Amino acid sequence: MFRRIKGILLIIFLILLILLILKRPSFLGFNFKSLENVIVVDAGHGGNDPGAIGVMGSYEKDVNLEIAKKLKEKLDSNGYKVILTRDSDEYLENNLRAKIANRKRARIFISIHANAVENNNSTNGVQVLYYPNRESTANDLNNNEFARIMMDSLISGTSSVNKGIIERKDLIVLNQTKMPAIIVETGFLTNSKEEKLLLTDDYQNRIVNSISEGIERYFSLNLNK
Repeated sequence: MFRRIKGILLIIFLILLILLILKRPSFLGFNFKSLENVIVVDAGHGGNDPGAIGVMGSYEKDVNLEIAKKLKEKLDSNGYKVILTRDSDEYLENNLRAKIANRKRARIFISIHANAVENNNSTNGVQVLYYPNRESTANDLNNNEFARIMMDSLISGTSSVNKGIIERKDLIVLNQTKMPAIIVETGFLTNSKEEKLLLTDDYQNRIVNSISEGIERYFSLNLNK
């Protein structure tokens, strides 16, 4: 009888141990550890998903991709290893974008988007979206700080209107990524003046330089050095 009870208790212990490991992968050292110089840049939308459509008929997916490519080139020159979730006009599920960043163990994740407001051609400016209260697996600053630093850099570098840093708990690329992650809304395609700016190399480069400077500022303040 005692041997039978001992066997049952052993089975219960093993089940509890497995459940603990599944719930807390860091229990046996499987903690997510980012790679210092890896940055994942995500060009939002793509393929059969055009995103917002501008007053002049431009597609958000194309604007996003152009800025993402320029950002990769800029960050490459600064010594980072940059991975684009897409480098052509292709459709990707949002959970795949997050998985790419997690699999590559990115230090940070930045998704590039453009904004739109239906039946409103006057709203303009930059927004930064973030997932609040992220449970950090490293000694990095939280998403709120990352978003604030990036917004300050964007406003300084582009002289655009500050439309605020916005909490978003519902976006997969923010709530499924294991590293600090933000979405940069570069401007409103439904504003004709801002759409024209977003289609120029000069303004795209100003956005890219601003994001790059924001990243450097974030890393300089980061505890995970």
